[in-house]
Formats: sequence, structure tokens, C-alpha cells
Amino acid sequence: MPIFIPMKKFIKIGIFVLVFVYSGSLCSQVINPRDLWQNPQTDNFATIRNTVYAYYSGRNKGHGSGYKQFRRWEYFNQNRLTTDGKITNITARNWEAYNKYAERLKADNQFSLLSTTGNWSSLGIDGYTNGAGWNPGVGRVNVIVFHPTDASTFWVGTPAGGLWKTTNGGSDWTPLTDGMPQIGVSGIAVDYTNTDVMYILTGDGDAGDTRSIGVLKTTDGGITWLSTGLTWTINDNVRGYKLIQHPTSPNILLVAASNGVWETEDSGATWIHRLSGAKSYDLEFKPGDPSYIYTAGSSEFWVSTNTGNNWSHTITGLPTNASRMAIDVSAAAPSNVYLFAGPSTDTGYYVGFYVSTNSGSSFSMKSNTPNILGYETDGQDNKDQTTYDLALAVSPSTAGTLVTGGVNCWKSTNTGSSFRIVSKWNDYLGQQGIGYTHADIHNLAVNPLNGWLYCCSDGGIYRSKDFGENWTDLTPGLSNTQWYRIAGFESNVNLIIGGTQDNGSNKWTGGTTMQHILGADGGYCMIDPTNQLIMYYEDENGDLHKSMDGGNTNVGIGVPNSWEPFITPMIMNHNVTSTIYAGYDTIRKSTDGGSSWTTLLTGNPLGNGAMAIGINNPNRLYASGGNNIWRSDNSGSSWTNVSSGLSAQPITHIAVNPDNAMDVFVTFGGYTDGQKVYHSTSGGASWTNISGSLPNVSANCIAFEDNNGSPANAVYVGTDIGVFYKNDNMTDWIPFQNGLPTVPVFDLLINKTSGVIRAATFGRGLWSSDLYTICPDSYTLTPVNDPSNPNYTGVQDYEANTFIQSTRIVTGGIGTDVTYTAGNNIQLLTGFHVLGGNQFKAALGPCQSAKKAKVIPVSGTYAGPMQ
Repeated sequence: MPIFIPMKKFIKIGIFVLVFVYSGSLCSQVINPRDLWQNPQTDNFATIRNTVYAYYSGRNKGHGSGYKQFRRWEYFNQNRLTTDGKITNITARNWEAYNKYAERLKADNQFSLLSTTGNWSSLGIDGYTNGAGWNPGVGRVNVIVFHPTDASTFWVGTPAGGLWKTTNGGSDWTPLTDGMPQIGVSGIAVDYTNTDVMYILTGDGDAGDTRSIGVLKTTDGGITWLSTGLTWTINDNVRGYKLIQHPTSPNILLVAASNGVWETEDSGATWIHRLSGAKSYDLEFKPGDPSYIYTAGSSEFWVSTNTGNNWSHTITGLPTNASRMAIDVSAAAPSNVYLFAGPSTDTGYYVGFYVSTNSGSSFSMKSNTPNILGYETDGQDNKDQTTYDLALAVSPSTAGTLVTGGVNCWKSTNTGSSFRIVSKWNDYLGQQGIGYTHADIHNLAVNPLNGWLYCCSDGGIYRSKDFGENWTDLTPGLSNTQWYRIAGFESNVNLIIGGTQDNGSNKWTGGTTMQHILGADGGYCMIDPTNQLIMYYEDENGDLHKSMDGGNTNVGIGVPNSWEPFITPMIMNHNVTSTIYAGYDTIRKSTDGGSSWTTLLTGNPLGNGAMAIGINNPNRLYASGGNNIWRSDNSGSSWTNVSSGLSAQPITHIAVNPDNAMDVFVTFGGYTDGQKVYHSTSGGASWTNISGSLPNVSANCIAFEDNNGSPANAVYVGTDIGVFYKNDNMTDWIPFQNGLPTVPVFDLLINKTSGVIRAATFGRGLWSSDLYTICPDSYTLTPVNDPSNPNYTGVQDYEANTFIQSTRIVTGGIGTDVTYTAGNNIQLLTGFHVLGGNQFKAALGPCQSAKKAKVIPVSGTYAGPMQ
């Protein structure tokens, strides 16, 4: 029977219940390892890491164990800690630093002194072909929501690439949050009375890499965004899971979060913590009677019969050994509540599928076999990823028809009494006769206008017109790949390989697709500078691979019996390319292209943080671990610690002047203001802090541009909020941001021959810009290479020595100011037009090199709090 808890007494009683359950569950409660890092008892990173390692010692670390998700979390957080080693709300930190930096630029009058610094455009890699990999995809998608009257218009939220919109059923996609520091999106609500009004629940709830900063709201379709009354800051460890809007009172919205249920009754201005002391993964209104609200957590189910004011805890018929539950309802059976509970309990079994026929007062189990949470087509395994991915969708017209999502999708036509598999995580070629959706299903949703089913997974967004029988990949056009590292080939600017989160290692040779050459999570990679067919790449935890045919096939060359970082650094001797190095618990060296390895111990170096090698002197190596850096002058035979004078924060990247291997730069993570980049001209014997006014966010990578000293020390730094540039002719760093989304940049790659720099972003794919110049020779501007088209609001200023050609459409409205300046001519070609309310100027004249740099915003910018 349900236990009723009045709202006024809930917090006090909830504490008692929590204590009682904890003290009585030491022998019976299913341990959820994810809570060890997502809901830790401490904020000390080292303690959390040691606790998790101790838990997994002697346990399975493979598929379904959660270990991979922990290693991702560890990798992302270890370079983004407070000065005393504590985890923090990284998203809130980035927002705080971004706003401070923007205010400083404004105070220095740099927003009114415009220049073109960088001209970034997306490489447009938004599709794939499969090669030697096994789980092709583009990028992770968390959630989908539909337009109230137009079936072809819907929105998806991604964990690191923000909010996207399509108006043609997924054939094309438009980003709506590029102008703000990176946000994950775990929930979306579109006001059915005015679709220009939208709400997004920030953060990456399932993975927990990016925490939530609360709910943001737009009233202009995503051009600008406002913070609401539900705002979490740098000290808040909250993950949001779902956002729903009342079906008849649009001013009422509810949020499911790791700290309970929140509700607003005034369109987001103020929020009430309706249910605290209980984690909430899922929320649903009862069809036809929205005074009933259901929520499910780890192993608890709650019902409100008065629109969230009070809640009752249902016990009858529900399991006590669940680690997460998903729920859904159907208009075809308004009193039914469907509940899907994991984890796996034994080979071929899971906690169970349950149904209530009395609006959540009690439940009965329909089935608990086979294990529809695992990897096998017959359900005869004991794997699951319940706390990372769990989804359920019930047909709104046929109450007994439903689809579940875990690793794969399974379908039932008898209210969950039996299931059959309808999509497989590795049936990308269709040879198994099942169908393909990328592994790890985070959301299943039915478009109420046409009954089509949509699946949001770690590879993208998929659609089924027949409720799971056949699937179509709608991800192309959605540039949301989370890249870790990339490598290129100097004589072929259109050859890039790189490692991504959950979508493996991939090769790009131009165009809009990439070839999937290795599965799992990718990482570091290299291309032999003497032979572009020889490639090295990896999957997670130091599993190195080598290809001799351009990625079509590969062999494993990983180092056995070693502790491995999640993403393992690799470097290559450019003169003797069969000599390579990898950073494990110690540094390993191979002189035969990875066939055999030796361990470099003298001087006790670490290389699990970053590594670099001299070009003019390949005997000189640099390697880092934590906040220490070592140098070797004899190809690794011995090492010297050269960390004295550096920041105490972790080293994230090392760059070496190719003409002088004693000339070295290092970047730092963490949040010590003014300690982001250091430079040494003596191989680390002494260091100079060149951080200047860089924003206080993690500096993730650095690229050295070889200009033969003119200008000297030209470097680009990729940070959590974009790219910055400096050379010896400058007193400080300038934003190199024109057109680039405000997103973490994890790697930078310069192709000097072609004069371009590429940025590997963590959530918005690969981007390209001309290298820094006071003024480029020319521009050809089109809607395709306009990163903010359509609905750009802000300032764009393009200057060229010779000419500018443009077919762009200026549509932003009031506040939009676009200027073209060229030395010889400006050609406004067929297709170019400016709508009323926008400001456009064109002028012939020289570049104004004295102008200061500024950040040029892109579409979807932050406009402050709600008024």
C-alpha cells in the first residue's frame, strides 16, 4: 500500500527513512557503483578515485560494469579540480569565467573595436561509413521533444553540444545554443501555446560529466537564453534527468533531478522543491488527469494526486533490488503506469517489467526474463548499464505495445509479458537481420502527431515509423561529435584521424562523412609523416592499434600488464618513424612500430598526462603526469624532472618548437587564475608564465605555428570556452573565436602548408580556420559556411586585403550589425539579402590592423536572468 507523506513533514521524515533504509540494507541493497562517483560522500577527487578503484578491484571491468563510464568521468574531471583537489560544477565554472572575461573585454572597450580574428567554419562531418569498427555513430543524444502541431519539427538535446532543431523531419539541423559556454541538455519543454518559448534542463544527467546549472528559458526561439529561478552554481553537485510541462497549464513545469523533484507555477521565475531526499530519474503526467504525477528513482516510485504538492510512496508489488527505474503512460489506458527496472540479476534475468492498472497505487510484475538490458540477442547474459541508460516508450494508441531501451531495443506487444529484440548495438550492416541503433539508449519517445518512435542513443538519433521494426538514422546534419584527439598529414590537408567519445576512432578524407575505423572510445592517434597509410590509434584504457592500409584493417599493439590512463598519450620520432612512445604507468618505447616494447624507468618519469618530441632533435622528449614534467635528451634512456617553477595544477598538453626542441610550452587545467600557459627556452630549466589574461578555465591543448620567427612564438591555446592566440609581438592573448561555438576545444592541429588550423571540440565536431593574420587575402561567404545562420544576432566584421564575395542572408533582426571591408571589391552575389531590422555596411578600404580583437558571438547567446 502507498505511504502518504505530507509536504510539510516530508524532509524530516525523509531523513529518518533514509537512515533506516541504509542501516538495514548493508546485506540486501544492490550496490550502485555509479553512486561512488556521481553521489560521493566527499568532494575530494583522490578519495573518490581510490574508492572506485577499490570497488572494482577483482571485479569485472568490461561491458555493463560501469567502469568505462567511471574512467570517462575521471578523465574529464581530473584536470578540472579546485586548487585543493576537489570536484566542482565545471559547467558553472566555465559560465562564471566566460562572463568575467566578456565583462573585461567590454570594460577595455574591445567590444566596440572590431576585428576579424579567426574565421572558423565547421568541417561538416555529420555522417559515417563503417570500416573496421563495430559501433559507428556521430555523437551522443540525450533527449527529444516534438512540436505541438508540426510533426516535422522537433528538438534534440545533446550532452556536450547543446540544443538542436529540425524543421524537416531530421534532414537538416540547426544549433540553438552555440553562443553560450558548453551545456549539456537532458530535458526540453516547448510551450504548446507559443513555440518560441522553450525551456532546457542543463547538464548531462546520465553520464554526469557536465553537471546542471539549472533550467534556461528562451522567449525568442533560441536566439537568446535566460536563466530561471532554478539555478545551480559551482558548489552544487546536481544532475538533471527530465523536464516536463503541464498539458493544460503551460506555466507549470517539473524537473526530475538527482536531488528530487522541483516545480514552477510561474513559467520558471520561482521553483519549489516538491520532493527532496529522493532521487528522481523520470516523471510523467497521467493522461487525461494531470493532477496525477508519477516519478521513479533508483528503487522508489512516488505518486502525487494534487499536481506535485504532496507525494505518496508506492510499495505494493514493486521490487526492492532495483538500481534505476524508467516509467511511461499511454492515452490508450490512462490508469496504467508502466515501469521498467534494472539491473540484471543473473544470466538471462533482470529486475523486471511491472504494470500498475490503478494509477500507481500498486504494481504487478509481467516478466523478468530474458535479460533485455544486456548485449545478447537472446537475452542470455548478465550485463546491463542500467544507471547509465534506461528508456521506455509505450504506444499512445495500443496500450500493450511498448519498446524498452538499454544497450539494445526490445519490443513487447503483450504489455511486457514477453519481448523480442528489435535493434542491436552492432548490427550496423543489417547482417543479423535485426536493425541498428547505436548502443546505450537514453531516451525513447513517440511523436503524438504521427505515432513514430524516436531513439536517442550514444551514436545519434534514430526514427522508426513502425514502432521499432525498422530504423532510420537521422543524425547526419547533427555535428555533435565529442572529439578527444586528432592527427593529420601535412601534404594532405583533407586527411585527419581522431578519437571520439563512444563513437570510436574515425578517418576523414574530405566531405561530410567519416570512416569508422575502430570502436569503443577513441583517444590519441598518429599518422606516419612519411607514409599516410601507416596509422596508430587506440580505444580506451591504453589498447593501441596499428594500421598499414589507411585504417581499413588494424592489429592490436597495446602494452600488456600495465596500468593505463583512459586516454593514452602517444608520440612518434619523425626521423625514424618506427620509433614510438606511449604513456602508461611508466613510459613505454617501441623501435619496431609497436611489435615489441621496453620500459623507460631511469628518472621515474610518467607519461600518462601528455607527451611531446623534438622535430629538429628527436632524441629530446617531454612527458608529464599530474603537475610534473620530465625531459629526456637521449631518446628516453634517462629523464630529468624539470617541473620547478611551474603551476601546481595538472599539465594537460605540451608543444615543442619544431626548429628548437629546447623551446617548449605547457598548458594547465584546474582553476588557479593566471596559471594556464608556461614557456621555457631552456628545455624546462626555467619557466616563464605567459598566461596573461586568459580566462580561468581549463587550458586543454596548445599548438605552435612555425613561422621561422616572424612572428616568434606564435601559439594557439584551446580551452573549455574556445581558442586564444598570442605571439611575441603581442602583450596579451586575443580571442581567436570568430564563428567558433563556445565549446571545449580538446585538440588543435596546424597544417602550415595549407595555412589552416583545425579544432577538435568536445561536443560540436571538427572546425577549421585560416591561421592568424592581421588581414586575410579574401573571403567567400555563403550560408553554408556561416556558422550562425540563420537568426544570427550580434556583430560580424569581415576584412580582406583584396575582395569579399557573399551570398549570405542576414536575418537576425534588431542588434545585428554586419560589416564587409575589402581593398579592391565587394561582390554581393545572387542570393545575398538583408532583412528589415538588420544593419549592414560595405566599404572599400585597407584593413585596420590597429583594431583590437573581440569575441564575435554566434546564435544562441545568454542574455541574463529572467526579469
